[in-house]
Amino acid sequence: MSMDLCNELITLLNSHISENNISDALSIINSSKYENYIKDRSWDLIPAISKHLEEIEDNSLDTFHCCQSLLEEIAHKANAEEALLEFLEEAESVENDIKFLALLKPLEIVLFRLPKRRGHSLEWCLSMIQTHVSSLPYPENYKLEGSERKLMDSDPSVVRINNVYEGVVNFYEPFIKELSCKKVLQDCRTEIQKDVLVSYIFRMLERPIAVLDLYHDGKSCSSVTYVIEKLLSFIVDIVCDPMVFLQYTEVRENLEEKDKKSTMSEENGSDIFNSEEKLPNLSVAVFYYLILSEKLCINKIPHIYSPVYLYQRCLFLVVILLENVEELLIHKGLLFAKEILSQISDGSLNYLLLDSPVNVKFVKSLTKVMVYCEVEEMRKSAILIFQSYLRKFDVKGQYLLMSNLPKVINHSGILGYLIMQLKDMIVNTFNDRLTLFSGKRLYDLIKKYCYLEHGAESDLVENADQIVSSLNLIRFLILRDKENKTGIWDRIGNIQISFLDCLREGIKLSRAHYELKLKDLKEEIRSGKIRNGENSEVNIIVGGQVLPNLPHENKEAVIYSALNVFDLMESLLSRINECIESQYC
Repeated sequence: MSMDLCNELITLLNSHISENNISDALSIINSSKYENYIKDRSWDLIPAISKHLEEIEDNSLDTFHCCQSLLEEIAHKANAEEALLEFLEEAESVENDIKFLALLKPLEIVLFRLPKRRGHSLEWCLSMIQTHVSSLPYPENYKLEGSERKLMDSDPSVVRINNVYEGVVNFYEPFIKELSCKKVLQDCRTEIQKDVLVSYIFRMLERPIAVLDLYHDGKSCSSVTYVIEKLLSFIVDIVCDPMVFLQYTEVRENLEEKDKKSTMSEENGSDIFNSEEKLPNLSVAVFYYLILSEKLCINKIPHIYSPVYLYQRCLFLVVILLENVEELLIHKGLLFAKEILSQISDGSLNYLLLDSPVNVKFVKSLTKVMVYCEVEEMRKSAILIFQSYLRKFDVKGQYLLMSNLPKVINHSGILGYLIMQLKDMIVNTFNDRLTLFSGKRLYDLIKKYCYLEHGAESDLVENADQIVSSLNLIRFLILRDKENKTGIWDRIGNIQISFLDCLREGIKLSRAHYELKLKDLKEEIRSGKIRNGENSEVNIIVGGQVLPNLPHENKEAVIYSALNVFDLMESLLSRINECIESQYC
């Protein structure tokens, strides 16, 4: 075919499209005069028409649909392999979502013209789609709570993500229907195509959609719920048992980070899901969060898995979610943890389950949320989940947890909270004849919680929560256990020497220090160095850090707060001494 005829067709199409002569453009593309050119020279024709898709804002909707129809006709008539490559090149080079989505239908048409040669072609298309999807910006942390999170649906980035995902879901759907049809003969080629589709659907559950609000309270749900349900249903429709992917998390959980890539590539090389690239941990975590916590597609899941098995396999996925910085991923991790723990009776988990290193990671990530998360709702939720986690183990498991947690937690507030939980555990086993929470074992626990790291020179203000909880625990034990069932009275002398006496000396030193600082502050005002409301130059150290420049009144308030803490500690110390003396009288 001459170049004159080629140029003639492109010129005519451009002219008709620009002038909105839609019917003439469609009649030309269907003309027998240009049939061979369309078949053999699609690499010239596709870019010429595709460029108009980027001008949608300046064109009428009818013109846009005309361009779509022209491209779809070319997809039907052109050489399939050549058209596929040209459509892919056009889609890969565009950041415009409208053009990107418009090119998906022609790609689908071309792929269905290649039923026996679709394997790599389909993977190229899915990879291109995934690249575009993963490049979409997602909303920042807004620190929203409860129903406030529904406000995110109006965020422009969320609207954009939703629109793109809806278009991509429509692209996936015919391929899923083809594979899920019971009449399809399952051969090697079909199985490979199925694995590729499942792999890329899982990757669609990563960012950006993973960081959106996917919570469903039974009354309302977010705008992305439709596409999420479709993605999950795709996997469920072509995989006999969607819970099978938990086996890969078991392998990954037990691998050292440095050996992960090499080991995963060596083991079962024919199984693409061994690769974390093909089956990302985050996407698996989101997938099972949606099934188990949000109950999406739950009626299609075999109910043969015990709560303990799900706990063992899913705790690793909970950690994956909690270790992220995005608040809504952390929120999913908390909801996921709450769900898997709620299915387990208190005291039913065997202590041997604690051998798994994932427990340490879970505690570290959960306590980090408890202390540092800026969303109050999540901090409170993390505390309740932590309490539930401790109670799920048998007595030996609880003892081992309480014995080892101080090794991984060094925060006064959390240690104080653990001491409160320890008191409850002692109460629950108080009348047991052979309890771990008595005698030398109890004393070993007390030593790990009731201590001053730097002796009398410890920062009592920074460690106030731990110290006050420790004093309350000791006071509770000597008041409750008059008959010495726990053996506390056999060890009270040691506790006095190692902790109580040391604390008493520490209070004296700390009080003197803060009273001196208070005197310096008052001297600043008296001498006229500063006026009320101005920043004070007196240095006050709390938690090893010098307080920033603050007004005189603020620093004074810090000192009075510290002195009140010392008063409380002294009061508790006095009560403990009174109880000890009355017992020996």
